Amino acid sequence: MKKWSFQAKLVAAFMLVIIVVLVAVFWSASLFIRDRMLSEKQQDLTQKGSELAKKIAAFKENPTPRTTLGDLLSDMDLYLDSRIWVLDTNRQPLAFSQGGHQAGSPRGGMGMGMGRGGQGGGMGMGGRNASPGGGPTPPAALPAALRSFANELDTVYQGNLWSKVIVHPVYEEQMVVVGVPIRLSNGKVDGAVVINSPVVAVNDFLRHIYWFIGLGAVAGILLSFLVIQLLTRSLVRPLRAMQDTTGAIAKGDYGARVHIDSADEIGRLGTSINQLAADLGQFMLEAAKTEKLRRDFIANVSHELRTPLTIIRGYSEAILDGTVDDRKQIDSFLQMVRDEAVRLERLIKSLLELSKLQTAESGNRFSPQDLAEILRHVGQLVQPLAEAKQIALQIESGEALPKISGDRDRLVQLLLILADNAVKYTPSGGSVTLSLAQTEAGALRCTVQDTGIGIPAEDLPYIWERFYKVDKSHQQDEGGAGLGLAIARQIIDLHKARVNVVSEPGAGTRIELEFKTEAADVKAQDTN
Repeated sequence: MKKWSFQAKLVAAFMLVIIVVLVAVFWSASLFIRDRMLSEKQQDLTQKGSELAKKIAAFKENPTPRTTLGDLLSDMDLYLDSRIWVLDTNRQPLAFSQGGHQAGSPRGGMGMGMGRGGQGGGMGMGGRNASPGGGPTPPAALPAALRSFANELDTVYQGNLWSKVIVHPVYEEQMVVVGVPIRLSNGKVDGAVVINSPVVAVNDFLRHIYWFIGLGAVAGILLSFLVIQLLTRSLVRPLRAMQDTTGAIAKGDYGARVHIDSADEIGRLGTSINQLAADLGQFMLEAAKTEKLRRDFIANVSHELRTPLTIIRGYSEAILDGTVDDRKQIDSFLQMVRDEAVRLERLIKSLLELSKLQTAESGNRFSPQDLAEILRHVGQLVQPLAEAKQIALQIESGEALPKISGDRDRLVQLLLILADNAVKYTPSGGSVTLSLAQTEAGALRCTVQDTGIGIPAEDLPYIWERFYKVDKSHQQDEGGAGLGLAIARQIIDLHKARVNVVSEPGAGTRIELEFKTEAADVKAQDTN
């Protein structure tokens, strides 16, 4: 089974609708025109028949020697192009008009020559040579079909007009038949005039109309086909472009885009596809980055665990198998085993702490906290480390600062990590400053600034990642595993705080933390 394209289906549907509409309009219009023409013809014949009936009534009441009824009917026959019958009160024919058109012959051998000069028996009122007062000489017998037709003239003999479109029983063709009573001056109905007009002319006229309408319809259909082809092509072209784009995206080309040149539904669909491609591209970048971080994390964890385990195993085996028998050397090996066990324990504890922070278990322990007091407490904890390295530690805090909502233990841990790093990476003779102030927006800004070795610009985006080390040789000496800032970042996110890091190699690092307060929330609502 052949599958049609979307464009072919659209063209076929549009063309089918157009053809159905044209056929319906053509059919209804033809019926209307035919009915209108026949109605007008009936009205015209009725009017002319009424005039003729008056003339015949006048002729009957005042016969003219030089004029016969046949003359009168023949003149009207040429004028109306119709067959005119004059019937008496007994519905018997008095006269027929002379045949002037190509109608069918009546049944029973009734010729059309019963008018002027006819051979139908010399009707007293119908032949030229008949005496005016002579009685009519009708055919011996009218056909049964004519008698049946005459029975429908009851309404005419009752003094009313009558008209109908029928297949004539005498002429055996479709005709407009009009019956008009012959009413004398005294109001008596003295016969009837029956006008039989064929509808051949109407059919010929309609045939010409159908021909011209048909030609116009064919031309319209052809033009419509061309227009629909152009229209559907303009509709299908962007859909095909979208198909190509989505195919490229499915193959991994997330940079593929749909060219959009409209703002309609198709244009919005193209925009959605482009946005989907951009989101997928970003997602895949994030997924690749996450996968790299996962691999790096596993590699770093494996390295961090393998080093102390290797040391512990090596020295413990040396002691156990008797390779080392000197007591001082044994004590030295045991001390190294202990130190590596402590480092291993610290690493595992940091990993568990990081995992716990990612589950946001501390969020349920929030309460109002005095950040200035926490900052001074952290300063006291770090003071011995700073003095040991001959580093000047300064604590700067404003008065009557608002409280923030948070977890005290986590806030202490956060500031301790930052202050400890500042001291650790600041050489002797340098300085570390811990400050706290309120911003114009009402938030609290906590700053940890040092004059240490600084961080290169290319490393700044990655300092919050697990196991990332800027100065790897120095970091190894300090025994860090690269998890401190990762834990700090989780605490910052937990408190919905903002962080900004400014650093320059050789000039120091400045880390700014901004915590929301109730006053800041009120100002934000007033601004909105």
